[in-house]
Amino acid sequence: MAEPQQNPISDLIHQAREQLAEQFRAHAEQLQKLEQGLQELRSQYQQLEEAVQQQLDQLAKVELPVAAPPVVETPLDKLLAAVRDLITATLPEQVLEVLTEEAEQLGVRAAVFDVRGKAAWGSSARGFGPGLSQKAFRGLVVSLSQDNPFRTCYETGGHVDASVGLFKRNRNLLDKLRPASADPILLLPIRSAGSVSAIFYADGGGKQKELPADALKILTEFAGAQLDRLMAFSGGVSAPVETATAEPEEVEPVVEEAAPEAAVEAVEAEPVEAPAAGEVSPVAVTAEAAAVPVLGETIPVEEVPPPPPPAPPVEEPVVAAPAIEEPVVAPPPPPPPALAVGFDLSQLSEADQRIHRDAKRFAKLLVSEIELYNKAKVTDGRKNRDLYKRLKSDIDRSRQTYEKRFGKTVGKQYDYFHEELVKTLAGNDSTLLGPDDPGPSV
Repeated sequence: MAEPQQNPISDLIHQAREQLAEQFRAHAEQLQKLEQGLQELRSQYQQLEEAVQQQLDQLAKVELPVAAPPVVETPLDKLLAAVRDLITATLPEQVLEVLTEEAEQLGVRAAVFDVRGKAAWGSSARGFGPGLSQKAFRGLVVSLSQDNPFRTCYETGGHVDASVGLFKRNRNLLDKLRPASADPILLLPIRSAGSVSAIFYADGGGKQKELPADALKILTEFAGAQLDRLMAFSGGVSAPVETATAEPEEVEPVVEEAAPEAAVEAVEAEPVEAPAAGEVSPVAVTAEAAAVPVLGETIPVEEVPPPPPPAPPVEEPVVAAPAIEEPVVAPPPPPPPALAVGFDLSQLSEADQRIHRDAKRFAKLLVSEIELYNKAKVTDGRKNRDLYKRLKSDIDRSRQTYEKRFGKTVGKQYDYFHEELVKTLAGNDSTLLGPDDPGPSV
């Protein structure tokens, strides 16, 4: 039998099918590997997502610290100069004025409110421009009975960081001071005599920058200390000045009034002979003259006839009064005059006289400080007659402070500072200052 012939086409198809099956199996294995890889990636992604979510949840629970505002540094020499100006103020109102002046130099708008009862009254303000007059500011009152930052500062005695929104109940303050809405506001207590006697206000004036809080705190502390110092020092400074000027005026009228009485007593004490008939005793006449103004009655005409010359006997003791007055009135040599020759303070206006009095007190305070802190040098300088040479740096620095405040006004008329150097340091002997002393500026 003949063998059946194979169909080449079917063989080709069979081979093709086997090749395709082999390729399909290979692709299936690759797809399976890819699917496993995708599953692993999905699992890793899910784990990563859960880990990130946990970390985010933990971070959300952590309170991040608030970034501290940048510290505004004030040059030390500038701050020291401001402190020196504060401690050389001679009147309480000058202390508050100098405080606002120095605060303005630090780049802020400053105001001081004087505490009176349950309210804070405007006292001194700087940096607010011509829109706020001194008269208008002094009419500004902030209640300390209402809930506001001023009350908090007054009751706690500590600084208060405020903003415009906290002054909604104080429209009068906002209308006059007009702080910018975004500006920080700082309130500081000025403590004097154990309590808050004034409140210091400062804002940035629309510059939206941090305030030099530390420097302002130092200035307000020194202002309160200076107020206490003036209160303690006032009994030792002001009283002698007033007494010295009033003393010479009071001596003369007392002696003049006492002289006639002393003369009358002297005449009455002298033994007098009995008058002859028809004559009048000088003692009777003197007694009659003294009795008329005091008792309002006269001696009857029958007993004491009116003599023609009663006046001469009465006036003779009065004329002799200067002889009794001389040993009483004769005082020791007076101190140097307070004013230069030809300079009459009474001819000035009341305002100018007040400036002269302030300058004199200010000079006395400056020189008293030099003496207080340099006792050894003062003692040696008096012995060696070279006070100025030993105290030159202190004297020159204090003179600059004096000239800065009064050089343009009183300094052109009279040198109170040099007068106090001679009076306080040199004991009214100008030669003790030594040859290096430049002398008075006027």
